[in-house]
Amino acid sequence: MDGSLEQVLPDVGTVVGGRWVVTAAVSSGSSFSVFDARGVDDQPVTLKCVTPALSAPVGFDQRFDAAMRRCSVVSHPGLVAVFDWGSETTPMGRRSWVVTEPIEAGSLRDVLDRGRRLSPSQALAVGLDICRALAEAHAHDLVHGEITPSKILFGADGRPRLADVGPAWVLAEPSWVDPAGIDNHVAAYASPEQVHGAPPGPASDIYALALVLVEAVTGAVPFDAGSTTATLAARVDRLLPVGAELGPLAAPLERAARPDPAERSDAVAMGTALLEVARRLPRPEPVPVPSRPVPRTAVADRTEALTIVTSDDPATTGPVTAPTRSLPVAEVVQDDSAADASTGIPAADTAEPDAGGVAAPRRRPRWLLPTAAAAGVIIVVLALRWLLVTPVHTVPDLVGVEESAAINRVAPFAWEVEIVRQRSDEVPDAGTVISSSPSAGVEIAEGGLLRLEVSDGPLLRELPEVTGLAAEAAIAALSGAGLDPYEERIANEVIPAGEVISWDVPGDMTVRAGSRVEPGTVLRLVVSSGPAARTVPDLSGAQVGAARASLVDIGLRITTVESIYDDEIPEGQIIAQDPAPGTSVDRGTTVGVTVSLGVEVLVMPSLGDDIDFETARRILSDAGFEVELILGARDGIVDEVTVNGETVRAGDEFEPGTVAEVTAV
Repeated sequence: MDGSLEQVLPDVGTVVGGRWVVTAAVSSGSSFSVFDARGVDDQPVTLKCVTPALSAPVGFDQRFDAAMRRCSVVSHPGLVAVFDWGSETTPMGRRSWVVTEPIEAGSLRDVLDRGRRLSPSQALAVGLDICRALAEAHAHDLVHGEITPSKILFGADGRPRLADVGPAWVLAEPSWVDPAGIDNHVAAYASPEQVHGAPPGPASDIYALALVLVEAVTGAVPFDAGSTTATLAARVDRLLPVGAELGPLAAPLERAARPDPAERSDAVAMGTALLEVARRLPRPEPVPVPSRPVPRTAVADRTEALTIVTSDDPATTGPVTAPTRSLPVAEVVQDDSAADASTGIPAADTAEPDAGGVAAPRRRPRWLLPTAAAAGVIIVVLALRWLLVTPVHTVPDLVGVEESAAINRVAPFAWEVEIVRQRSDEVPDAGTVISSSPSAGVEIAEGGLLRLEVSDGPLLRELPEVTGLAAEAAIAALSGAGLDPYEERIANEVIPAGEVISWDVPGDMTVRAGSRVEPGTVLRLVVSSGPAARTVPDLSGAQVGAARASLVDIGLRITTVESIYDDEIPEGQIIAQDPAPGTSVDRGTTVGVTVSLGVEVLVMPSLGDDIDFETARRILSDAGFEVELILGARDGIVDEVTVNGETVRAGDEFEPGTVAEVTAV
């Protein structure tokens, strides 16, 4: 770059445009050099100075100013807000600049250059916000013309914004005279119609956005062949290749990147298509913009899923299910004969060996058989006596009876009572008998076992995840599960009105999605009521640029309704506004302003040579002068024009009502 041109860029401390003080240099690119700056009121802003080589050609100032005027009437949360712009003369040449809202969190290019990729959910969220911004721009006949990851910036709130809607094509257009000279990082996102020399239109912006989103998920730009010429040629008449890693995004992106502009979605249709597939994707995590701190994720007190890092490579980490808890070891009951064998004690029937080492059979004592027979008779007699003497009772119907009442009722029967507890929707009242075993009507002798199955309350309900659902759908899902939800509405700048922001069980902060709770559990749903209402500030006497900055800060827009002359209000200051100061309005409301043109001045026009009086009279009248023929005839040629007897020249300025005196010969 020529050294003299480079010196056009401001140093730290330089005042640009009479009110913006440069505080730090941030970056330098092919189109802009970016600086941190502050206004005279200490307002932080971003200052972008056009690369001197681009602003040097004759006529650039006029094209730049016209483009910025067109884009200044459009304001949208998804567009980087423009506060001021201009061109000014420095000792080293002309300098053109734009002042925007400060963007602290970097660009999508910064994310991708660090090897990060977006999940399909994250790409969908970014694409949806940019679609909304493009819909607003295209509705005002504004085309970006050079959408790349570098143009998608992230604010401190983590939401994406599209930068340079006004100046991008003004700076890029001269380079497209010879497409082969375009940088490949720009050509990689150009549409097929631009390859054939057509200027970009709204469909070109949609095509570029689709390619940016594919790159954000896959890490590669479709059709990028390494050089500008090959890259541009590779996309002509070719459909966008979409892979499985795009998931549900594949269909909306393929439609947005059709080779024929007439077959592509517009911004509204693309945004609608993205919304339709959003329900098939999980809720996105915040985009990992490098300069924004990433909050640590609290480790839940759960054993269902643990994260184990096995190497420094994040790709090798993943969820590992917790090991299954071991069952208690069963008690082993040893048989007496086994114990005997282990000690080597011979059994009662074992014969002792004779002198030759051969075991001889052992003879049973003669008294053994009679004794055994007598014992058997005694056992039979005792059993018969027990059966004949032990009282027997009939099990009463205890179903539906409260536990303590059931136990009292069977207490006289001298049964052993075992209580088994379980949950039941059929018998939801805790402590109530569900069934008995044996059942009612069966007889049990005293000392026998009666097992009572007692309700421990109704079956527990698993809490579904309702965050992100419409309030009506969330309430229906929770009510259908036997729960008792209610909603509490709060304003939210990001979550659409009617969508569940969060939920909880009042008084129990441990409950989360998947927890099991009693039916009838009360759940509080925090539901978005949409953006909070804004109070219109008083803009009287403010410059339009400063007024625009103050309105953008609170989510409002500005448009100039009328520009009029005013003898008391300086040029450029706001005279009146609608809605009036203090009015409560929705976010995005446009405030119309009337701007002063300052004191009206009449400028003497050039009349040329050999002009007749009638022609001169018409030109002077159109310029605001009163015309009087002081000498000569009406069909004569103008010889002299004076004001108060003094000769005047073209370009001289006069007050309204001035009389132009004409001499015609």
